[in-house]
Amino acid sequence: MRAGKNDPIGDIEMELARRKTVFVRERFRVPAFPQISPSAGFLLCATGALLLASGRPASSFLLGISGALVLVLSACGFSPLDWLGPKERRSVLVVPGTPSGENRKALFLAIPVCCRMTSSGFFSREAALRRTFSVFGVLLSLALPVFSGAAALLYHPALPAAGALAGAALCLLGAGEWAGGKSPAPARNVAAGWVGLSARSTEPAARPYILVYSGDIAEVKFFLAKYRRHVFRGHGVFAEFAEGGCGPPAVSAREGLLVPCAVDHALFSMVRAAGDACGVRHARTASLEFTTGGRIAMSRGFKAVTIFRLEAPPDGEAGLQDGQALAWLEGIAAAPNDLTAGGKGV
Repeated sequence: MRAGKNDPIGDIEMELARRKTVFVRERFRVPAFPQISPSAGFLLCATGALLLASGRPASSFLLGISGALVLVLSACGFSPLDWLGPKERRSVLVVPGTPSGENRKALFLAIPVCCRMTSSGFFSREAALRRTFSVFGVLLSLALPVFSGAAALLYHPALPAAGALAGAALCLLGAGEWAGGKSPAPARNVAAGWVGLSARSTEPAARPYILVYSGDIAEVKFFLAKYRRHVFRGHGVFAEFAEGGCGPPAVSAREGLLVPCAVDHALFSMVRAAGDACGVRHARTASLEFTTGGRIAMSRGFKAVTIFRLEAPPDGEAGLQDGQALAWLEGIAAAPNDLTAGGKGV
């Protein structure tokens, strides 16, 4: 693809080269849609439930344990089966910063070119309903090995009707995960336009690493794996300011649904203080009940937080302007990084 035509990463690459900013373009392969792990987990548990209904509790227990493990790993940001499916070539841009040292932890800014979080209805009632059904399915999957194990040990008889009903429900959830996991067309992230001005931070402030990616969390996994030595146990700020958004600013305090993680208190406070200093006051505190790049980072031992603009402001409340959002990011990049001590969750 040519820069300037269906290649926003290439456009940013040209801008960085024009400004003589040092950067690296990393190319790799990631699992493509549809993702296998969630659907496979539900289908394994569905098969186990049907086996329990047919009077084979031992086989049901093994399949139930396997399916539940796949689902829990997927909820924590690990997708053990996705690499068995289709793959596609991707690339990200990395602007090197000050690496982690003995007395300083690296800061990295993760800026998606496209905002999938706010543009694909994650805050809608329909999305909340889908997440509720998914959590119900995971809880049902976790209950399956318990009941099948009890049936195998003759603590209680198998319940054929309940097992068949649970199997049918889990089959539907697996099919839904397979067919409905792809996000709609995302909106452009206005923060991506700031990347060309990003590498002007000088000492004594440490320069952050900057990751520019399309918006797929699989690319965050690649960055954390490739640059783990440089940003070891560092701090990540994920910024999503969708073009056309009109809501107030928000900072995540907890991310993840089935296995949520609380944001590190020191990192949260630093981000809020950087916002206050540049006029972004009274940022909302949000709980993100879905898988985000920040949740992926936290599951791998990093501290992370997501800043974004809510989809719509309440009546009479002014929204976050683009200039304020970019100033907020600049303030975070220039803030002294003294977050070496691990803080408690918010």
